[in-house]
Amino acid sequence: MQKLLITEIMDDEEVQKLQLKFDTIYDQNLFNNEEKIIQIIPEIDALIVRNNTLVSEAIIRAAKNLKVIGRLGVGLNNIRVDLCKERNIKIIPATGANTISVAEYVISFMLVLSRKVFFSSGEVISGDWPRAKLMNGRELYNQTLGIVGFGSIGRSVSARAKSFGMNIVSYDPFVQSLEPEFSYVQMKSLSNLLQESDIVSLHVPLNSDTENLINESKIQLMKQGAILINTSRGEILDENAVIQGLQSGHLGGAALDVFQKEPLTQEEGQKFKNVPNLLCTPHISGLAEQGNKRVSYLIANSVIKHFSL
Repeated sequence: MQKLLITEIMDDEEVQKLQLKFDTIYDQNLFNNEEKIIQIIPEIDALIVRNNTLVSEAIIRAAKNLKVIGRLGVGLNNIRVDLCKERNIKIIPATGANTISVAEYVISFMLVLSRKVFFSSGEVISGDWPRAKLMNGRELYNQTLGIVGFGSIGRSVSARAKSFGMNIVSYDPFVQSLEPEFSYVQMKSLSNLLQESDIVSLHVPLNSDTENLINESKIQLMKQGAILINTSRGEILDENAVIQGLQSGHLGGAALDVFQKEPLTQEEGQKFKNVPNLLCTPHISGLAEQGNKRVSYLIANSVIKHFSL
């Protein structure tokens, strides 16, 4: 029986399915213990990880029997893809499985940050009744949404935003033409998108072209009071520039689900403390209950299929 190692949380039903097919080690907290992974990995045929497990050169070099890595998500920047290619180790991402979860997260935070009323619970409860100052929240209707990266998640966000009556623009250098169902989307240069959009949502992979893509100069191109949402990777934007934009009032709000350093420690998180109109979540946009089940189902079945061929 082949041996399987799972280093992060996975849907219980899918873990049980895998345990019937593999000699399975399941430790959802193993991701932060590279030394122990290196001790275990020489006998492992299949590895399943999320984004917190750094599949480093040392791990891959020690993985004498490893044939496949299942990624419970889509980003591969935590895996040494180049070394996997050298060793003929197949990488299987959960492409498309958490698209709905991420898209709904984005729409939710667009609403929260546009209306701003959700920051007022403490004042209401204390009797301040801040109705007057909250009357300037914005509807999504007729606002312009700029989607940076028009893959499956970007497309899903655009379809949902269209139902709110939003105008949709997108930047993606790899999209040459759009399917008829997305005829309502206008493709723009990145600079034009930033200048025209009331809300900007980031949906690009992390690579040498996208690292620090949204920096101080790009944020200055954005409309006064614009909203920025990042569910892609923390390294896509300059966190300090976002903080400065919020503190100065140039940005009207931001939602960050991903960070340059994850998990965010108390020390690293200090710079975000008391920043106005900022919402931070722990890389959770793709982890709604249904999305997590779809991701786990896809990867479990794909790993099983790999050894059935």
